[in-house]
Amino acid sequence: MTESREQPDAVAVEPPWPDDVALEPTDAEIEAWVEEERRRRQTWLQGPTAEERAAFARRERERRLAELEGSEAWVTERARQMGRYGRDAQLAAEGAMSLFMKWSRHTFEALIEAGRDWEEEFGRPQRRRRVQMDDDPD
Repeated sequence: MTESREQPDAVAVEPPWPDDVALEPTDAEIEAWVEEERRRRQTWLQGPTAEERAAFARRERERRLAELEGSEAWVTERARQMGRYGRDAQLAAEGAMSLFMKWSRHTFEALIEAGRDWEEEFGRPQRRRRVQMDDDPD
C-alpha cells in the first residue's frame, strides 16, 4: 500500500520578524546619523585639544624612556634566544642522523653508494693512471 502525499503548489513563507518592524531606517534616523557624522568629522578636522596633546606627549616620553631602559635587557634576551635556537638546530640535526642510522643500515649504504656514483659522474675529476708498457721495469 502506497500512501499518497499531496504537495502544495505554493508555500507561503512568512518573514521571521513581526510586521511592525521596519527594515529600513527612518528619515529621522538618517538625519540623526548624518548630523552625528558631520559633528565627528568637524571635531577631527579641528585636531586634538591641548589636554589630548599633553597626554600624547607624556605617553610618548614614557614609551621612549622605557625603550631606552629596556634596550640592554632586549639585547640580552635576543642573544639568549639565538643561542638556544642554534642548540635546538644542532640537536634536531643529530636526532635526524640518529634516526636515519637506526632505521636502516641498508638505506644508508645505498645512499653512500649513490653518492659515490654521483661523484664519479659529476663530482671529482677522474684520476689518470699511467699505463705500463711491456718494456717498463716493474
